[in-house]
Amino acid sequence: MRRLKDIRKTIELTGYSNYKSYFEDLYELAKKEFSKYSYMKFAEDLNLGASNIVFTIIKGKRKLMFKHVADVADALAFDAGERKFFASLVRLQNSNNVNERLQDYDALLDVAESRQKEEHSKDAILFFSAWHHVLVFEALELFPEGASPQDLAKSFRVPISTTDARESLELLTHMGLLEQKGNLYLKKQKNLSTGASVPGYGVVRFHLKMLELARECLGSEFTAEERNVSSVTLAISHDGALKIKETLEEFRKRIFKIASEDSNPEKVLQVNFQAFPIIENKR
Repeated sequence: MRRLKDIRKTIELTGYSNYKSYFEDLYELAKKEFSKYSYMKFAEDLNLGASNIVFTIIKGKRKLMFKHVADVADALAFDAGERKFFASLVRLQNSNNVNERLQDYDALLDVAESRQKEEHSKDAILFFSAWHHVLVFEALELFPEGASPQDLAKSFRVPISTTDARESLELLTHMGLLEQKGNLYLKKQKNLSTGASVPGYGVVRFHLKMLELARECLGSEFTAEERNVSSVTLAISHDGALKIKETLEEFRKRIFKIASEDSNPEKVLQVNFQAFPIIENKR
């Protein structure tokens, strides 16, 4: 049987959004190599001692302690980038601090981008690494004759530097979404498509930043007439929750249709949707 650190090279760590799934797939690969391979042996091979710890992690009954990150990284012979990525995955599972989570998502995207071989996939990962890229793309809808980085920076209600605007414009141009005429940038297409699959942690990082911006809109610089922030807390069945999720998806499509048919845009509006379970009856 091949050693575990050799087996793990057949799957890419940066393709995972959590270490639980990574452990699960790695165990299944080892099990194919040796039918009598056990969870206890798996834990031992991960430098976690001969115990059921990995089984309970895979089943979602416990989390990996951060103090074990170096042990696992040594056992699997991770390189520097993989160690950084794995450490961030573990921290994300153990932290509820939004700022800390944003930093770890940044680290995941940084490592994933550096290891991605295909140029279009790198662009897609970079696109979701900063919140302002998508907003810059949409803001150009307000400038039919084109806009400069300075024009865009001045138009944002949430502070953005000229450097950030220029960074977004250059990335979007490299992705083939914009064209440059002198110092001005114009859209080549109305709707946005990254042209590649984006890791789940990239999308989550984007949503976290959008939630942060939503919190900022409650400040005094935005009037009550400009914003619509509301919420509702419901006791509901599993089937009812699914219906709400489907309704939100239908509503999102309706809003997108309204925007796509609007021929005279005057502002960029950010609309967020959230629905998540707070309490569950484990019957």
